[in-house]
Amino acid sequence: MGEDEMKKTTIAALVLILPGITAFLFFNLWPIIYSIYLAFTNAQLGNFPVEKAGTLKFVGLENFKWILSDEKFRSAFKWTWIFVATSVTLKVLVGIGLSLLYNSKYVRGKMIYRALLIIPWALPLLFSITVWKFMFDPVFGPINQLLKSIGISNPPNWINDPFWAFLALNIIEVWLAYPFMMTVITAALQSVPDTLIEAAIIDGANYWQRFRHVILPTVSKPIAFATILTSAASFQYFMVPYLYNAGLFEDKFILLYGFRKAFGATPHYGRATAVMVIATMVLAIYMYINVKITRLQEGAKE
Repeated sequence: MGEDEMKKTTIAALVLILPGITAFLFFNLWPIIYSIYLAFTNAQLGNFPVEKAGTLKFVGLENFKWILSDEKFRSAFKWTWIFVATSVTLKVLVGIGLSLLYNSKYVRGKMIYRALLIIPWALPLLFSITVWKFMFDPVFGPINQLLKSIGISNPPNWINDPFWAFLALNIIEVWLAYPFMMTVITAALQSVPDTLIEAAIIDGANYWQRFRHVILPTVSKPIAFATILTSAASFQYFMVPYLYNAGLFEDKFILLYGFRKAFGATPHYGRATAVMVIATMVLAIYMYINVKITRLQEGAKE
């Protein structure tokens, strides 16, 4: 191929991919850049989106200073990490437990087991949250009705009590996320060589010793990968607390706090976007540190 033909081919390729690149920059990159710009302005109801007589002004780091000094933001930041710790722990434990059951040769009906696995994935999120909210209804919900039937005369208020509502969100999150955790961990468990298990049995290791010293080290990287991804999802928890009880959890989840800053009683878009910028930076640092600690990038290079 001559030099002229090479240039024509390159130009033709650029012409073909240019619409895709333009669409990507407009629908993905531009909103991010514009949001970062708004975080440094006084954008709020009255001067946004149309700039009126210069009322939309650059305020530097004022929005970030205000957010970091706000008690509700500090509460939301703290409780978001508490939720990450509790929900991820539960998801990992449930995922490992269900995966061990699924891989056990003593378990029957694995086809039914596999069908049940996809239910949380198959149902729309809005439908799932609505059903769970009804399940936890303090008056008519089946959970409290069951508790009353076994002698608990004053069951918890799963909707309006902060502690029990937080516990309910953990249960809902486990139900929504266990298919992903179980899929990753099951695939990892099935890759453990039978020879290692047989050697451990010959050496006299019991089931717990085989799991702790043979199985768990072998599947540690896939579990770490799933844990990092699901912890990032828990940090970005928004839709479930918003639909479950947005008012109660406004100061418990950072994204819900930012949303209420933008669309609450006194909308302030500059402060809302500052919250999102802070959340993105924190999440990026968290992901980077975890990938470095677990050395997942080394597995990708091998």
